[in-house]
Amino acid sequence: MKKNILLAGLFAVSVQVSATQIFTKNSDCVIDESKAPIEIYKQSSKSMRLLGGQEASNGELSDVVTALFDDVRLSLFDALSEEAKAFEKGIIIKNASFKRTADGWSKRAVVSGKVVAQPVLSCHYTEVLTAKNTELISGAVFSSKPTTHSITYNTTIDPNKSRLKPKLTEVLDTSVTTDQVFGIKLGDSFSQAEEKIGRFTMQWPINAYQKFAFIGRNNAFLFEHDKLVGYQYAFNLLPISLANLIDIYDVALATPLSHPQTQITNRDLDEMTVSALKEKFPDIKFFVEGRYTTDPKTKLSALTIGKTEIAKPIAPACWSGQEDIKAFITKHQGGLMQWRGIDKQTLFYTGCNQLIEQSQFGRVIGVKLLESWSLSNANLSGLSVISNVLTPWQFYGVNYLDPESRASQIGSIENLYGTIEVVNSDWVGHFKSYDGQLVSAEFEKM
Repeated sequence: MKKNILLAGLFAVSVQVSATQIFTKNSDCVIDESKAPIEIYKQSSKSMRLLGGQEASNGELSDVVTALFDDVRLSLFDALSEEAKAFEKGIIIKNASFKRTADGWSKRAVVSGKVVAQPVLSCHYTEVLTAKNTELISGAVFSSKPTTHSITYNTTIDPNKSRLKPKLTEVLDTSVTTDQVFGIKLGDSFSQAEEKIGRFTMQWPINAYQKFAFIGRNNAFLFEHDKLVGYQYAFNLLPISLANLIDIYDVALATPLSHPQTQITNRDLDEMTVSALKEKFPDIKFFVEGRYTTDPKTKLSALTIGKTEIAKPIAPACWSGQEDIKAFITKHQGGLMQWRGIDKQTLFYTGCNQLIEQSQFGRVIGVKLLESWSLSNANLSGLSVISNVLTPWQFYGVNYLDPESRASQIGSIENLYGTIEVVNSDWVGHFKSYDGQLVSAEFEKM
């Protein structure tokens, strides 16, 4: 049990209800450009001592920072509620940033938060901020630039309603044979395949006539000239850093053997089943779990059907920061790896390890600059050749492994205990560095 910690003067829990609404970043609103932005800053700094005069541990300091963080967000919510009373249509959060530090030497915790909000004229889709969901303040962003997507704000009819409710992946037929996977036959078109499973988790264009389509992280389908030519299953199909960005959709593969359907993944396989599978599928692999124990387990490692060889890949486009990012997506999305995130946003992976996040309403909400993949234990066919055409990230003239000082080329910077915060009129972001060099970053659109 943790020691009791005394914190003098923490903010009282907010019970105030805003007179008008406060909308979060996931809302779709028209902002009132004639009104000045609303800027609110709150900070909480507390010295700590333990009952009995004992020193607080680093874990206890972390707990205090978390508590202060919640209090600052509640305080920001109270202030936003007061500001919202002056605007009949409400306000929307445009940007929010927080700084959290805990000094283990002085036993002092400091949390500060800044929110920029804007009055609105009207809203179509909304997510309302309340005292019970103040975690939605963190990282909230909103683009004040005119939107070009086709949602009509002044009516209740959305001509692209189907776009906002995308099809879900649903594999009803889990069987695999030598010429058919999940009801999709070799030779079926991409559209025919999607009719069988709803939608693929991820699409990955390789060149002008080949592309991979994935179900979850373990099933890859290769289409050539829009026809299915091959399928690959692997226990470790993708690089871990890429796989972690993609939804899990676990399919228990099955195939007709001695029974109408014999499950071959997510289970241990006996010698008879292994022998039958080797006879049925020419390109199949297994691994032994606990090989040197008294009870080793044999499991399916990889399975290939049809053709999985790829031709020379084409390097996907990179966004330099010089052109409008939405125009970049419109122009190049057909050649970018893309999938949907858990918050219904669309994710695009460029040719230089940039991950662009686009909201369900078509607005770009963020960019992540990522390190190159590690190909160890990744078994997707042709992956090493594909990775050779990818280049390290670049962003507004700043490049991977540039010295920390180069971050100032993007905007004003502040070093926050090993994380470099960068702010300009379009973006607010944080770089991570190693040995004085920039290695990765996350940016949010203002």
